[in-house]
Amino acid sequence: MKTLLKLVLPASLLMTACQQSKTPVKERPVQIDTMQLVALPAPSAEKVASNEVSVVARDSTTYVRFGDSYFSLDWISADQQRNDFEKHPDTLYFLLAPKRTIEGQMLAITTGEAEKIKVWQRFETSARVGRQLLRQWKHHRSDWQQLHPEANNFFICRKYTSAQTNQLPDDATLQSLQQHVKKYCGQALFNQVAHLEKLPEAVISTYYLKFNGTLRNSPIKINKLLVIQVTP
Repeated sequence: MKTLLKLVLPASLLMTACQQSKTPVKERPVQIDTMQLVALPAPSAEKVASNEVSVVARDSTTYVRFGDSYFSLDWISADQQRNDFEKHPDTLYFLLAPKRTIEGQMLAITTGEAEKIKVWQRFETSARVGRQLLRQWKHHRSDWQQLHPEANNFFICRKYTSAQTNQLPDDATLQSLQQHVKKYCGQALFNQVAHLEKLPEAVISTYYLKFNGTLRNSPIKINKLLVIQVTP
């Protein structure tokens, strides 16, 4: 049997409480998906593993673990055709979901025996004709820029403007583009570039994240490179 308790307050206190209005507090929005890093997903989640690297996907979030350290990012999936976790565990390839970006995403890194983890970000551009990225032609690569933690173990991936990303190398010319497309890309695409009067727009086709650190009380260093290919 449940016992009901009734709390009776004096009328003066009730009037005081009613007269006091709370000032609304403006909360800063957070990305819930990328905050779920206090623990790895359940073992039942799909896993691709090797001796040194494991990748676990859960909902929209992918967790990458190496040794006692792991990080997570949304909307990426392991590129099965390019990854070789056994032979090349320090370079990891991922595919970004269509119409998604890593820019502005929260990146969280959890470390065990690793310490002094530093993170850098850069991007690579490709010319875009229609919806097709010319990945095998010329590219512009930005300089590495270090990401500084917003809080303990949390980083925000850098954002870029169109002025920063709409760049190609100085030796990229319309003539060389047309020659490349004619030789490697087929007649349909060549018909589109044959009538161009200037180079098409350049957009980000690949993001890079680099992690450097050391193991605690050890000379062993951690060097991981994530190559994240954009899907148009």
